[in-house]
Amino acid sequence: DGFVAALGDARIHYLPSPDRPLSMADNWERTVRAAAGDWVTVIGDDDYVDPDIADRIMEIESRDDAVEAIGWNRVPFQWSSARSEEKSTPFSLANRIMRHTKDQLERRLFGWATATYMPQCPYGIYHGTVPRRTLDRIASTFSGRFFEHPTVDYDFMHKLVSSSDNYAYINRPMSILGVASSSNSAAVGDSARVKRAVDAHRQENGDAFEQATLAAGFPFRAESGVAGNIMAAQVWFKQRYGCTYDGWQENFARAVTLECSLWKERDGFEHHVAGIDAAFREWEDGRYLPLFRPRFVGHLDGPTFWGVHDNHLYVNQDVAGSQTPRAFYRVLQDILPALRDMEVLL
Repeated sequence: DGFVAALGDARIHYLPSPDRPLSMADNWERTVRAAAGDWVTVIGDDDYVDPDIADRIMEIESRDDAVEAIGWNRVPFQWSSARSEEKSTPFSLANRIMRHTKDQLERRLFGWATATYMPQCPYGIYHGTVPRRTLDRIASTFSGRFFEHPTVDYDFMHKLVSSSDNYAYINRPMSILGVASSSNSAAVGDSARVKRAVDAHRQENGDAFEQATLAAGFPFRAESGVAGNIMAAQVWFKQRYGCTYDGWQENFARAVTLECSLWKERDGFEHHVAGIDAAFREWEDGRYLPLFRPRFVGHLDGPTFWGVHDNHLYVNQDVAGSQTPRAFYRVLQDILPALRDMEVLL
């Protein structure tokens, strides 16, 4: 409270904490409703977004004022507190604005095509942006809320992609996905931290969403990891709103398998795999169990890769002494093509 008061900046609309803890869905709901801009984006306190995104939005609107969502390339960055070893990170060298079709996005989001251990869909309100008219339409279409399921970023993404047709994509890094030591994403691969995160999740949200997903025949619980939790949110969304999308099961099974390789210690890996194996055996009578073939990788030895691969440049996250997402992004700005040379394919 004192920090914001000392800033004295009228552009900041600050929401003090209430007298009780709020769930993430309720926090995001009240925050987005308080935002006054024509376009809204959400980032975390360990992230960064380029203020020049405002100019890109205006340029896109000048060419298509009916666009329903804008996405962009994001770059991961681990704060030093979350980094136990030397890390490289890839970022795209592309510099253009382009289109994605609804079919492409549905295959990526609901079909898990091109997924790593999570669907690769760049549209949403988290590290993406939507206009106020899209927000209003989503609220009126889906129970009067922007966010319902505890997996808030994907909950909104499911609503957006299932109900929108007109997208524009900036194929250039415009924000940094920061990972601090306190981030939930930093817990992946760490049994003790995953347990704490799951306990906090259940204390905050109860188990109603989880029980609804289990009742729908999807036996992956909160302990199942990132892929399992995202798919549980999809199952809930499809049940809640009568949506169907088939053909995702094999891609999801591969994503879950890939996530298992992120566990660094053998004991934690085996405990996690045992829980996933049990879920696969229960899910549709073990139909997809043959696709679950996890491999323990552990701590990789050998040099970290630096350089260009597949139109991405891999650089050390400590480059030029970068300690924050903003400092790291400024280094990328010096490497990337100039914004004024951006190719617009709308």
